[in-house]
Amino acid sequence: MLVVDRKQVFSIFIIATILGASLFVYFYLLSPDVEDQPVFKGGTIVQDETWSGAIFVNDSIVVPTGVTLTIDPGTRIMFAPCRDYRDQRTVGFAVVGGTVRAIGTPERQIWFTSDSEAPINGDWSGIELYNTNTSVFDYVIVEFSGLGISQFDSKANISHSIVRWVNAEGIYMERSSPVIEYNLLYGNGYHEIALEQYNYDVQIRNNIFAGGHVPFIVFDSSVTIEGNYFYNYNTSESPAISVAGVAEANVTGNKFDGFNNDTAILKLQPMSILVTENNDFGNGSVPIPTLGFDDLKDYDLGYTPGDPEDQYMYVFPAEDETRRVVSRIGLGYGFGWAFEYANGYLWKLGSGDLVRIDPASGTNTTFTVDTSKILGPRGLCYDGEYFWTQDHSLLKIVKFKVNATAVTIYDSFDIPENETGARQSLCTDGTYLYVPNRAGNKMFELHKNGTVNREIAMPLDLVGPITWNGTHFWTSNGNHIFAFTKDGTVVGRVYDVARGISGITWDGTYLWGIYKTCELWNDAKMFQIEILNDSTLG
Repeated sequence: MLVVDRKQVFSIFIIATILGASLFVYFYLLSPDVEDQPVFKGGTIVQDETWSGAIFVNDSIVVPTGVTLTIDPGTRIMFAPCRDYRDQRTVGFAVVGGTVRAIGTPERQIWFTSDSEAPINGDWSGIELYNTNTSVFDYVIVEFSGLGISQFDSKANISHSIVRWVNAEGIYMERSSPVIEYNLLYGNGYHEIALEQYNYDVQIRNNIFAGGHVPFIVFDSSVTIEGNYFYNYNTSESPAISVAGVAEANVTGNKFDGFNNDTAILKLQPMSILVTENNDFGNGSVPIPTLGFDDLKDYDLGYTPGDPEDQYMYVFPAEDETRRVVSRIGLGYGFGWAFEYANGYLWKLGSGDLVRIDPASGTNTTFTVDTSKILGPRGLCYDGEYFWTQDHSLLKIVKFKVNATAVTIYDSFDIPENETGARQSLCTDGTYLYVPNRAGNKMFELHKNGTVNREIAMPLDLVGPITWNGTHFWTSNGNHIFAFTKDGTVVGRVYDVARGISGITWDGTYLWGIYKTCELWNDAKMFQIEILNDSTLG
C-alpha cells in the first residue's frame, strides 16, 4: 500500500504553483508580445500596415499613394544614423501621396528618433510629406533629424507633439495648409516653424516655443498665429516672428516672454501684410497654453544645433580621391540662393542686394536691387550680355544688367508651370535658359523670351542648383556633385565638399559652390572646387 507523505505533496504543490506563476509572469507580463519584438523596416510600403513596438529603419521609408500606415501609441521608430560624408544612406521617412496616422496618447507618445546610444542632430533625414491631406501626427516626438516634419502641397495636421534638436527647421512647409497646435518646439537649428512658398490658411495655435535660435518665419504665405507662447530666446539676435515677401500674417493673442512690441514681431518687407492684436508682452493678459503631456527625454543633446558645440559634420574633408577644395572665401557674407561667376567676379544675388566679389582678394561691391522687381531670387546665370534670375516669390524669370552703380531690369516673364512653383536653380548655355520644374523630374529648355523649346525628362532628381560648363551640367544631389548631359544622362560624380549647397557656378576651370554649412555660422561659405576624378563613383 502506497503511503503518501502529506508534507511532500504540499511541497510539490507549492513548487508547481511558484513555477507556474513564474512562467505566467515571464511569458505574459515581462516578455513582450510578438508584435513588440524588434522589427526592421525599409523601402516602399506596398500595402496598408500597422506598426507597433520597436521599429528599426535601415532604409528610407516611402508611403505611396493608396497606402495607409497606422502607427500605434507607444511605438518607437529608430532610424539608423549616418555620419559619413561619403555615405548616401542617410535614412528618412517620406509620405508620397499616401496616408500616415501616427496618433499616440499623452501617456504613450510615438517616437521618431535616432538608433544611437549617443545621438546627435542630423543622424537621420526627417519626416517629409508630399501631396497628403489625410495624414495626422498627434502625440509624437521627433528628434535628432536633419529636418523635423516638412510638408509640401499637403494638409497634414500636427498636434500635441514635441519637435527638438534637428539641424534646420522643426516644422517646415511649402504650398500647404495645416493646423499646427498644442506642440512643444525647442532646440532646433534654424527655426522652430518656417512657412515658405505660398502656404495658405495655415493655423498656428497654442504652441509653446521654448528656446533655440529663431522661433518663426513667414515668407510668401498666409497664416493666423494665435495663443502661442514664446520664451527662452536671445531676443537681441532675432524677433519671435518675422514676416517677409508676399505674406499675410494675423498675429493675435500670443504671449511673449523677454520680447517687447518692437522686437517680437517684424515685417521685413513693405509688400508684406501684418496685423497684430491683443498680444501679451508682460501684462499677463494671455495664459500659457496647457499641452497635457510631459517633455519626455531618453537623451539630452546638451546644445542647440548651430551652437559652437554642434557636433554635426557641416564641412567635409578638403580633399579626397574625387575632388579638392582650392580655396574658400566669403567670410561674413552669409549663404545665398543665387550665385554666378561672370566677368572675373563671383556674384551673389539676394533680396534687395547684389554683391560682386573678387575671388582672389575677397573685396566686394554691393548694388541695390528693387525688391518689387526681384524679391526671392533662386538661381542666377549670365549669358555674356545679360544676367538672368529665377524669382520664386514673384514666379518669374528676370533679365537685368549691372553697370558701375546700379542694377537695371530689362524684362521678365512667368516661369513654366508657375502654378506649382519651381526649384532653386537657373542656368544658361548662352543660347537657352534651363530651369527644372518643382518636382525635379524634368528640365525646361527656354528661349530667352520665355517660350519653351523643349522639356527634358530627368532620370535623376534635380533637387539642387545647376550650372553649365560648356559641355555638360553640374548639380548637387545629396552628398554628391553630378555631371549630366542635356538628355539627363549622368556622366560623372564626385563627393560634395559641405552640407547644403544653394548655388553652383563654373569659372572656366573650377566649380564654385555656395553652401549653407550651418546657416547660422559666419564662416566662409564659397568653395572653389577642382575635379580630380569624376569616374570612380560610377
